Amino acid sequence: MINPTGLTAGHYERRSFDQTIPILTGVLAMKILSTKQGRITLRYPNTNWLLIAHEAGADAPDKPLRNHYGVRVAANTEVDRAYEYLEANKKELGIKIIKPKEYHNAYSVHFVEPGGNFWEIESYENAVKAGMGKTTDPHWKELLPEDEFPGKGYIPQSLSHGTIEMDDLEATKQFYESVLGLEVVHLWPTSIYLKHPDTPWYIVNLQVPPENRKYIGRNQRFTLAVETSDALGRAHRELTASAAQWGIKKVDEIEKNGTDSSFMFCDMNSNWWEIATSRH
Repeated sequence: MINPTGLTAGHYERRSFDQTIPILTGVLAMKILSTKQGRITLRYPNTNWLLIAHEAGADAPDKPLRNHYGVRVAANTEVDRAYEYLEANKKELGIKIIKPKEYHNAYSVHFVEPGGNFWEIESYENAVKAGMGKTTDPHWKELLPEDEFPGKGYIPQSLSHGTIEMDDLEATKQFYESVLGLEVVHLWPTSIYLKHPDTPWYIVNLQVPPENRKYIGRNQRFTLAVETSDALGRAHRELTASAAQWGIKKVDEIEKNGTDSSFMFCDMNSNWWEIATSRH
């Protein structure tokens, strides 16, 4: 078992920074932490989850709705105000919107930004009242004040989740628990929520028939952190040795970047992951 220290980042492929960064900062209230060649790292001020955006060019494909990211607001009324803001500015922003609805005690509005990616602005107000816990407890210790994101009537408080597709629910669940050392929350028949035990951010895994699967590349991946380079080496050896057993498609070689090291692998569902000694 790998026993990661955290599920630390989601990676996000879009066509150009010029199209997408204004959405991430001006609509979703993220803050830019760092800029490197071809990638920008963003975060919310009151949470530690990172979003690492990759610029992939004009040929980067649209991502399906089932591969979206979600941010969370504190109340259902804020979802309605977010929808009003999006509707009023959709032409200028270049977005398309799906009207708000409630599903599994989550009330949310979805939209697709011009870089080819869906986003969800959600509230778990009813889920918290119902005591669902785990993935629905607040993702923050303190709410951001209105002056952090003034004038829009809603305040995204955190990056709450990513969403990916899977083939075999039980096999995927066993892999996450037995090999990756992560916690699986199984609330609904055809989906599981994946998270690190110490933190509330999660990845929704949706079981999809093979004929409806949409496959995404390595730029749309998630990062698990380990403590040391020795732990990274052990993880690499374990995944390589057990690839046939777990249906792992590919394990890349370890790459070093200064004092940090990482490698990527493609799991049984053809989804990409990164294991790294650094958040970035």
